[in-house]
Amino acid sequence: MNLTLNASAKWVIEASREVQNPNTLLEKFSLNRKVDDPTRSLLLTFYGILVTIGAVGNALVVISVVRKPAMRTARNMFIVNLAVSDALVCCVGTPLTLMELLTKHWPLPNWPSLCKACGAIQAISIFVSTISITAIALDRYQLIVYPTRPGLQTMGALITMCFIWVTAFTLASPLYIFRSLKTHKVGLLGMDSLSFCIEDWPIDDGRAIYSLFSLIFQYLVPVLVVIMAHVQIHRRLRGRRRTTRKTPAILIAIAATYVISWLPLNVFNLVADFSSEVILDETSMTITYAVCHMFGMSSAVSNPLLYGWLNDNFRKEFEEILCCCRKKNQMNKNMRSNHRKMDTELTALAQLEHTVTANTKTSQCSQIF
Repeated sequence: MNLTLNASAKWVIEASREVQNPNTLLEKFSLNRKVDDPTRSLLLTFYGILVTIGAVGNALVVISVVRKPAMRTARNMFIVNLAVSDALVCCVGTPLTLMELLTKHWPLPNWPSLCKACGAIQAISIFVSTISITAIALDRYQLIVYPTRPGLQTMGALITMCFIWVTAFTLASPLYIFRSLKTHKVGLLGMDSLSFCIEDWPIDDGRAIYSLFSLIFQYLVPVLVVIMAHVQIHRRLRGRRRTTRKTPAILIAIAATYVISWLPLNVFNLVADFSSEVILDETSMTITYAVCHMFGMSSAVSNPLLYGWLNDNFRKEFEEILCCCRKKNQMNKNMRSNHRKMDTELTALAQLEHTVTANTKTSQCSQIF
């Protein structure tokens, strides 16, 4: 029998030749699972731990500045900006990335704007975080290397923060423009149609060019600026008597953490986007990307430690906040204990009153009769 096949039918036949078990493929799409259950549980656990620690740490930084006017300095504004962007990475960007890692097709409502926003939000939060780290390094460089020059005031810090967010929106705009929601009619039982949120670049190597662009502006330029600024700061502080051994260690830790955290993800994106052939199968690709992404996520977790806990003022605020929480819990326990004690005492007093009243009545009766 001769068959005349259209392009769609040809694609289905070609794709089906590589399927070893059609039932497995059907199960993956019907359950919307890209990886098996053990791998899924493992990724959810690790991501959950990172998100929780990062959200709590960055929330402490923001609360420390909001609760005390003395902490609202121009330099602390940059640290708050970094904490807000890292909290956005932990609470919004990371769950969206995890959703795309674990699902075969688009699980959210079929709104094209939502698909576009998901990609843009992830990129914006990362760009704001990296640019904020660069701004903090430059601000410390200006303060220590050129101490006689007028420092940045609060209004200048706010203007700089606005510039950081506008720059981040601009750098992330291609992911909003070129992401689109594609819906395919399947016609299977329970799967009438499937939607996919993809990057639809106008040129063939558009994704690879953007990866190279991101590597330069999100990684290489910030790394060079941070390292050069910290080297100059270390040289200037090296001859001062008040400088402790902790200062160079902090500077090295900040630079090394940033370099190590974001290197795997940038290398992975570059290799995957410039490779003409598939380097790994779907499960291995997902796990490898997840590990590289968790390395990048560790930057959002470690920043509250590097910029907050190692800062004496922030550490005091953290301790006060945590102590207040403990005191409130202890006060609540004491109040409950006091209430129980009072109830016990009142019960004993009521029993005593009943006894005294009974004895008084007996005494009065004996006197009358």
